[in-house]
Amino acid sequence: MNIAELKILTASPLSFEARVLYAVGIKPESRNGQIRLDYHRLTPALTISGTGFSGNAREYTPRAGDLNGVVCELIAAGLLRPAPGSRQQFASWWDGVTMDLPLHQRSLNTDRHLYRMTDSWQPDSTFKDTARLAGITDASYTPGQLAEFTAYWAGRDALLDNHRWNLRFISFLKKIHNK
Repeated sequence: MNIAELKILTASPLSFEARVLYAVGIKPESRNGQIRLDYHRLTPALTISGTGFSGNAREYTPRAGDLNGVVCELIAAGLLRPAPGSRQQFASWWDGVTMDLPLHQRSLNTDRHLYRMTDSWQPDSTFKDTARLAGITDASYTPGQLAEFTAYWAGRDALLDNHRWNLRFISFLKKIHNK
């Protein structure tokens, strides 16, 4: 995620759902600044299940129409646009359409450098903003939590970029907070 994307995600009047869908569903799955929208595959990014902070059960699974409305928000904000030559089956229905991420910096591929986890890994500078977009209001963690995360992943062959390692760590912290 680059600065231009973060600026729109944090400073514009986007809904929480639009921020999460872009940061957790669309951006990580994009390739070279494009993604073919698949509402079935994007549904888990906005699905909520479990107990909230207040102890109440929270369940939500977005419908295709909900996802389409969120995608329309992202288009209006300038984070998505239909790729040249892509066609829609129905007017204003974006499922199955190839989209460009116009703010994706094709020339700067630093956020796409894949690497294995190491014991010295630290979340990068976008971690707190990404965590907030994913629903974690307090992105603090203990050295022990970070060590547990890096020890687990250092023993695996996973190759991920900075953004995806941040997302894995956020998911790890969510599981700890929901226990």
